[in-house]
Amino acid sequence: MALAIAALAALSAQTTTPETPPTETAPEKPKTVTEYEPIRKGDQFMHVSLGPGLSLFNIGPNGIITDTRMNLGGTGALGYSRFITTKVALGGSIAFAFNPTRGDNLFFYLPMTFTATYELVFNRIHVPLSMNAGVAFQTYNAMNYFGPILKPEIAVYYQYSPEWSFGVLAAWNCIPELYTDNSYNRVGNLVDIDAGFRYHF
Repeated sequence: MALAIAALAALSAQTTTPETPPTETAPEKPKTVTEYEPIRKGDQFMHVSLGPGLSLFNIGPNGIITDTRMNLGGTGALGYSRFITTKVALGGSIAFAFNPTRGDNLFFYLPMTFTATYELVFNRIHVPLSMNAGVAFQTYNAMNYFGPILKPEIAVYYQYSPEWSFGVLAAWNCIPELYTDNSYNRVGNLVDIDAGFRYHF
């Protein structure tokens, strides 16, 4: 009898279907939005440029002198900058430039400048607007001069990859020479048209 009752209880338990708990819908995950930033605060870059340099005119005590007696020369620059915001970068550069003269002499100057840049971005096209200010060592026909330089600059770069960009730039070199005798004062105005690249890191 006991065995029969136990068998019936087991059979009854197997045929009873357990209740299924109600299904609960999992909460939706919040959507993540990824925003692309072409420039981030703290980004850095080094730049190198080379190209021709042309003496445009000098400003002397008697006005503008268009005949500078200097032929087409060459320029080059090496610099470093760091973005302190997503638009503004600070850094410095060292450059060189030379122009042969009609008398087979050579005018050479070596600018060392502090650089402030405001950069416009249009997709992969970057347009940095820079102001360079510092000092320049000048030498011509065994005469040397050390004085200030001001160099506004505009460039257009194509961002080829996250690390590399390539472009062209134009820079205006304003180089004063000031003496005790004002009749010797001059302000040289020269322009650089360079091709260059930047390495970003």
